[in-house]
Amino acid sequence: MTENPVFSGSGQAQDARHLTVENVDLVWSGGHPVVLPLSGEPECRLDVHPLNGTITLITAFTPPEPDVAKWRNITFQPVMSDGEELAQLTVSVADNLHGAYGLLTSVADQLQLHHEPLASAVAISIRKHRDLFAGQAGLTTEQELGLFGELLVLEHLIEKIGPGAATESWQGPRSEEHDFVLPGIHLEVKTTSSEHRKHMMHGFTQLEPVRNTPLSLVSVQLTRASHDVGLTLGQLVSRVRRRAGGYRPAVDASLEAVGWDDAHVDLYSMFWTKRNTPQAFDVDDLFPALTSARLAAAIPNFKTVANLAYSVDLTYFTPCGLPEPLSGLVTTDAEHS
Repeated sequence: MTENPVFSGSGQAQDARHLTVENVDLVWSGGHPVVLPLSGEPECRLDVHPLNGTITLITAFTPPEPDVAKWRNITFQPVMSDGEELAQLTVSVADNLHGAYGLLTSVADQLQLHHEPLASAVAISIRKHRDLFAGQAGLTTEQELGLFGELLVLEHLIEKIGPGAATESWQGPRSEEHDFVLPGIHLEVKTTSSEHRKHMMHGFTQLEPVRNTPLSLVSVQLTRASHDVGLTLGQLVSRVRRRAGGYRPAVDASLEAVGWDDAHVDLYSMFWTKRNTPQAFDVDDLFPALTSARLAAAIPNFKTVANLAYSVDLTYFTPCGLPEPLSGLVTTDAEHS
């Protein structure tokens, strides 16, 4: 690589540490690998590689490793060089050259000017630049928990009624129906990691019965666990796929519909286990559901309301039982945790 290139005009920004955007463009358009040393301690340099479409910050490695798994276009790798362990933080430039350069120089500033540890320097800089680097197309934590809970119910049904009927009943990801549609009952599954049974509801129809079929909300509480007692979402996906056997394509279609991507399995590193036995609640006249009919009766010009989200705490509600083959899924014991 070429080191210390000569720039025309004012090559440095006002703080004299970094290049102006004009000279960043000049380096990149040259098409050749260039090394840009950054003055300060610890030693930092930028390896600019237009042919590869990357810029890499190289500095001394100090544990722990920065967590960049959920960010697309950003990778981290510790490497050995001449007996020294170095950190390589690489950004794929794509169409965001100035953002990539700004992120990496921000990390260097955190290291050299503010003396932040490596992992902290990266985290702080990503927070400052997060609008420039969209996260990977992974699930949010709420979506991760929601899928985990639905898979637990699906797994129960596979065991009780077989994989064909069970996978067919899992309707939530594929339609506007409730999560599970079974003869004589529909289920809406809600999952939380809270110590209380607090669940988010979205929209006006999520808790509305369909075709006069009884509807129950199944409340699943998860808690973080160690690897020996819990499962990651990826491990649960694999287990359900195995148990689905020849009906795996139906499972995969539903997983795809909710945004699951095998390429992003490393994003879901948290181990989860059930905090307690799930409970069910009849969505009846006494349930605090904000349905279209109830809101229309209470809110003038209700049709102008475009969206709705609200939280319901079911901790002190009286749970109900479920008919077969669902009876073993839930408990009717009061659990005021």
